[in-house]
Amino acid sequence: NVRELEGALKNDSKNFEALRELGNIRYDERNFSEAAALYARALEVHPDDVNVRSDRGGALLQGGRVDDAIAELKTVLSKDPSHPQALYVMGVALLNAKNDREGAVASWKKLVETHPELPELSIVKDQIKQVEEITRRK
Repeated sequence: NVRELEGALKNDSKNFEALRELGNIRYDERNFSEAAALYARALEVHPDDVNVRSDRGGALLQGGRVDDAIAELKTVLSKDPSHPQALYVMGVALLNAKNDREGAVASWKKLVETHPELPELSIVKDQIKQVEEITRRK
């Protein structure tokens, strides 16, 4: 619950779990700038946490900070080249914000190739197919 997490942060402003959880709650509430700020504070405690860094990339993207989002996602992928969330969100960022169809498809194809077990892959494969069809028509 939010009140408990905020209380935990009053007692210890570097409580990684509370920062991460509250960031997740703010993200789910679509308060992307606050989520990104909370994730940034969590990363000050554990800078190598690729999951929180990927979450921050998603929050930055949703909040319209595209270049910052891409930078965070590149950092994740430099440490974990097959990180599923980072690959997916990078594809979204490249396609929607940068109009980079090839980059988006490459990111998503790497996701499909490295994580064949993911239940969401049919959605990703459909997105790849749609982008490739649009690219062929041009």
